[in-house]
Amino acid sequence: MNELLRDTLAEHADSAEPPALDLDGIVAAGDRRISRRRAIAVLGGAVVTLAAIAGGVTVARSIDRRPAPATPAPFAERRATYAIGSQIHYGKDVISVAPYRVSAFVQTDAGFVFLDDENDIYVAGTAGVRRIAPGRGTRRLTADSHGSLVGWVEDYTDRSESVVYDVAADRELVRTSIGNKRGPLLDAVMGPQLVAIDGDTAYFGTLTGIYRWDLKAGTAKLVADTLPNGVRGVSSGQYLYQRPLSHATSGTSLAVGPAPSDSGGRTFPGRQGYLSPTADYLVAGPADNQRAQPAAAVLALYKVKTGAKLQLRHPDHSRLIFGQWLDDSTFSAVGIRAGRNAPVDLLTCSAINLTCQVSAAAFSTFTFDPTPPRDLPFAVPLGAPITQYFG
Repeated sequence: MNELLRDTLAEHADSAEPPALDLDGIVAAGDRRISRRRAIAVLGGAVVTLAAIAGGVTVARSIDRRPAPATPAPFAERRATYAIGSQIHYGKDVISVAPYRVSAFVQTDAGFVFLDDENDIYVAGTAGVRRIAPGRGTRRLTADSHGSLVGWVEDYTDRSESVVYDVAADRELVRTSIGNKRGPLLDAVMGPQLVAIDGDTAYFGTLTGIYRWDLKAGTAKLVADTLPNGVRGVSSGQYLYQRPLSHATSGTSLAVGPAPSDSGGRTFPGRQGYLSPTADYLVAGPADNQRAQPAAAVLALYKVKTGAKLQLRHPDHSRLIFGQWLDDSTFSAVGIRAGRNAPVDLLTCSAINLTCQVSAAAFSTFTFDPTPPRDLPFAVPLGAPITQYFG
């Protein structure tokens, strides 16, 4: 490039003005870009949130760390209940277990557990009826006042085994022969039984005494050297037991206390008794003169802490058969009317207002089968048939 041309270009460059900037246009374009980015971010967040919700996960502020509400147990509510034939009458609901017949049953939060005529053990619940064990001589079932646990005893040639079963989980928690080994010369006065389930503890009435079994630890402790029925029940850690412990079959009174003994506890008249879930009340009475078990008798209601007898009113029924505690102060019972082969009513009785109301009128009769095992035509959720042992 020659010198004249270079000077000419330099002169034009110095004299040229910078191009005008469209500031409004630049700002508007920038705003549009920001808006698009925000929209994409919001849309992307919405997609993530929807995907997370669809997958059962929440994000950001949607996280709820509280546990999901527990599904109520289907049979947690205790109602005035009885069974006749193949039907369990659960309040106003009727549960059919056909083709099986209920000879004895108990209620758990997860379903009713019953024995049929062959003493096989079944569960009736929301999923239908299923067998959970062959009875193997079982004539008694035991359940807590709440929860899903049930227990029984199975007999074998050389031993008996105590079983605790979780109905909700459909599995055995305990199977043990502790205290129930049979020697060649053993002639037991009374067979073993599962005395009670109280929360996380089971109580086994064995041939060598009463054992307390910790269901969490899987350990056992002998708590009373007595017959298998020396302790009649346990509620909230309080024992209901026959006194004297050493002669439980001929005792004349019951006692309630934190440990079974012949000296402690508060004493009540009677041979049969039923503690409320909180051990605040006791329903107790003598043995039945018709030699039935569980007995129809003049049952009395007591306040455990004071020992006071409460005047429970059921004027149309001379005797009662205890059914079950419905809550801490209410229980069901079968009311026996006067007369031979009399009708029976299902009652709901309150320890608060001391009255009994009819829940099911004349639902059956107090008539024992003339042939062994001489059971009544109905059952209540005590876990054992109502049987007349002698004519």
